Amino acid sequence: MKTKNMIYPPLRFEQQRSEVLQRYRILNGSEVHVASQIAQTTAMALGVPIVVASLNERYRNWYRSAHGASPAEIEALQAFCSQANLSESAFAVPDVREDPYFANDPAVTGQQKIVFFAGAPLRDPDGKRFGTLCLIDSKPNDFGEGRLALLESFAAIVSQDICVRSAARYAVRDLIEAEHDKCDLFDLAMTDPLTKALNRRAFFRFAEREVLRASRHVKPVTAMMLDIDHFKRVNDVHGHAAGDEVLTRLVACLTANIRDEDLLGRLGGEEFAMVLPETEPLRAAILANRLREAVSDLKFSGKTGRFSITISVGISEPGFADIDILPALERADTALYRAKQNGRNRVEVAPLDLGEPSLAVA
Repeated sequence: MKTKNMIYPPLRFEQQRSEVLQRYRILNGSEVHVASQIAQTTAMALGVPIVVASLNERYRNWYRSAHGASPAEIEALQAFCSQANLSESAFAVPDVREDPYFANDPAVTGQQKIVFFAGAPLRDPDGKRFGTLCLIDSKPNDFGEGRLALLESFAAIVSQDICVRSAARYAVRDLIEAEHDKCDLFDLAMTDPLTKALNRRAFFRFAEREVLRASRHVKPVTAMMLDIDHFKRVNDVHGHAAGDEVLTRLVACLTANIRDEDLLGRLGGEEFAMVLPETEPLRAAILANRLREAVSDLKFSGKTGRFSITISVGISEPGFADIDILPALERADTALYRAKQNGRNRVEVAPLDLGEPSLAVA
């Protein structure tokens, strides 16, 4: 994969998931698709006031298609409509009050006063039954063969809509899982497993891109090297678990105080590097001092009590002829060494000409 095709900062999984759902406009598992227009068209074409797609629980959780009744009424009709699942073909009962099977049903004798009832099976392409498209009226209805065939046609439309949307839901679920895997693979390939900063390889690839971009658009870019002061002492006194916590919280602190487009990489041990696009060295020094102060405010619990840490920072910028970030990082590393020599917990800016003295800004 070419560097120019790599994206930084990478999208997090939740962002990717949201994009997939928006791109395909498929509702997720906690939402319901309402296909009331199909039910309304069925009611208009067949001349009945109420149409309900009575579905088994698997589909009822996310698909609704009904017309002529409130949600509460539809829920109350489900028990009555579920009896239609006993029929393997389309049917029509002109007056259920005269049918021994339905005559004593509470939906017939009670407040709902169902009189006419018709239905057609809803099936998947393999013929598996998952519901019934039901027609209901409060008065008798002589339903001929032509209208029964039309009901079957509408049932086929509803069945197809449900099957297509069901397949799409599974497809989107697969896409979401693929995006999750991609995010995980990015983390494995590009980030330091402990701190989640960019690893050395990824940092240099992204940094090279920023140097070339800055050169092409005549924009400033600054490199920064930073190091935890006396980190070995942290491991020796408080243990490696405390050392790992220091590294993790340090990166979290740095990340919280820089822009999304700024690069932060762990080059090894307690040594970190940053690349700041469209930032001049003196402005980077202001940021470095802010980072230095934020890090010094961190508190840690160790074997001998609470402790804090400090960092030293070296800053430089690529020269006109530099085609990658390495020369700038080497100059920043020299400035970092001077910051260490001059007492640590400070920031030094390296000149492009190594013969000139570095500029101490803290």
